[in-house]
Amino acid sequence: MKKILIIVLVVLVVAGVAAYFLLLMPPPEAETVYYVPGDYFVTNIADSTRLLKTTIVLELSTTDPEGVVEYLTENNHILRDIVVFTLRSKTEDELRSDGIENTLRDEIVNNVESKMGLDYIETIYFNDYVIQ
Repeated sequence: MKKILIIVLVVLVVAGVAAYFLLLMPPPEAETVYYVPGDYFVTNIADSTRLLKTTIVLELSTTDPEGVVEYLTENNHILRDIVVFTLRSKTEDELRSDGIENTLRDEIVNNVESKMGLDYIETIYFNDYVIQ
């Protein structure tokens, strides 16, 4: 009888500790991390002989910064492909229009998140944006 009582008490203590860590302990806070997917992007513009050159920085919000950066580094070729083809789909008039930066930000974030299965990209910053 004593053994059963001790086992029940141990199980209750373990369950209490597990409940504390799983339910009562606050989740880890997300950190802001910045990722640069290479030097720059140069791509042709749809229906034009001009080129677009831009550099971008991704702002990420994650609880696992090392894992996220490692994943993006390993899959950088996919990320760059998505960005290039998103940029290439725009015409010169679209790229020169007011507010295109915000439109491109949203479109690139949505394309990258949907095609790579990500959910931690907050925004994209353009460091330069030149049409030649």
